[in-house]
Amino acid sequence: MLEAHLGPAQHHEHLTIFPILVEEDRSLPHVLLQDALNSGDLSIKEKGSGTVPLLKAKNKSPHPILILDGEQLIGAKQNRITSRSIVLPPMSTTEIPVSCMEQGRWNFNSREFSPASHHAPSKVRRHARRVEASAPQASYQDLASAQGAVWDEIRSFGSKLGGSSPTEALDAVFDHHQDDLQQWIEAFPALNLQVGILAFSGAEPLGLDALGAPALYASMHRRLLTGYVLDALESRASAGARPSQEAGLAFVNRGQEARRDPAEPLGSGEYRVLKETVLGGELVEGDALLHLSAFPLEAHEGRNGNGGAGAPVYPISRPSLRRRRF
Repeated sequence: MLEAHLGPAQHHEHLTIFPILVEEDRSLPHVLLQDALNSGDLSIKEKGSGTVPLLKAKNKSPHPILILDGEQLIGAKQNRITSRSIVLPPMSTTEIPVSCMEQGRWNFNSREFSPASHHAPSKVRRHARRVEASAPQASYQDLASAQGAVWDEIRSFGSKLGGSSPTEALDAVFDHHQDDLQQWIEAFPALNLQVGILAFSGAEPLGLDALGAPALYASMHRRLLTGYVLDALESRASAGARPSQEAGLAFVNRGQEARRDPAEPLGSGEYRVLKETVLGGELVEGDALLHLSAFPLEAHEGRNGNGGAGAPVYPISRPSLRRRRF
C-alpha cells in the first residue's frame, strides 16, 4: 500500500489543504487519462448511438491507463464525468461508467471526447460513492442511479455561483470562475514527494485524494484542486474556522477504519468500496495503491448516526506516529 503522512496545512480564505506526502519516491507504469487522450493513445466515444451512463474507451498503447473518478470528458453527445476509478489494460477496449454533467444537450459536437482542465467537485463525486456504499454488491452498472443527484448538485452550483449555460453544463460554471480558480490554486503549490490532498472548507472536511506515486500526483495536482476550490467557493464557510492537524489526522483515521468491500471487476486491478466511516473508493494492483478517494458521511449516512464521528481516532504523540497507511 502507501505509507504517507500529512504535511503542514496550506490556507486560502476558508479552504485548507493538507498535503499528503511520502518519504521516498516511487514510480508506477500507468499513464493518466488526460495524457493518453492528448497523445492519441486513448480514444473515448459514445457507446453505439449513445447511452448516458456508459462510454467506450479504447487503449491503443502498450501501457495501462489510469482513470480517476470525477474526471471530466468534454464533447460527443454530452459532457460526462467518470463515475469510478479504473485501469484500462494495454491494447484493450473497456466500457466505463459515467454521469452526464450537461443535461440540456444530446447531439454530437465531436466524435470523441477530450479532457477538461478541471476535476469535478467533491459534492458531485460523492453521489456515486453513496450509491456504491448502499449496494449489497457494488456493480459499476448501479452507478447510473446517481444521475439524478448529480444533476441536482450541478444545478445547485450554477444557481449559487452563476455561470449556468443553456445546457446546464458544469464546465460552464468552471469557465465562469476561471480567474477565481487561478488565484486560489496559486495558494496551494505542489510539494516534493506529494501524493495527495485532504481538503477542508472551514472546519468541515470536503474529501481526500491520494495517488500511488509522486509523478502521477504532480500531473493531477492542479486538476484535483479545481474541484475542491469550486466546493469552497460554493460553501462560503467562515474564513476564521480552520481545522487543526489533529482534525486532518482524524479524517485519515476514518478512512483507515472504513469497511472495504470488493466491487464488481472492471478493467484491471481491484476496486474496493469504502463505507461506514467515510464514502470512498480504493483502486489497487497487487500491493500498490493507485487511487484512493474518500468523502465525509452526512448525518443520515453514518454507522453511528453521526456521520462516522464515532470512528476511533489514534493518539498522536511523536512525529513518527503521524505516518498512515493509505
